[in-house]
Amino acid sequence: MIKKILNLEHAQKISKSEQKTIKGIPECWVQAIEAGCILIPAGGVCPMDTTPGICSSGRLCC
Repeated sequence: MIKKILNLEHAQKISKSEQKTIKGIPECWVQAIEAGCILIPAGGVCPMDTTPGICSSGRLCC
């Protein structure tokens, strides 16, 4: 269900260590994704016309 909410099919994944660090999915991430931001892999690069840094994370590009 979490994968469906965050649209994490394919390459967009949250590692086990990252899950432990963030203690669940931050509400800010959910709101950002609902607003059209995308979650990228750790160390990934944002697609053109988007920038990282929302919700104090380099994983979200808006």
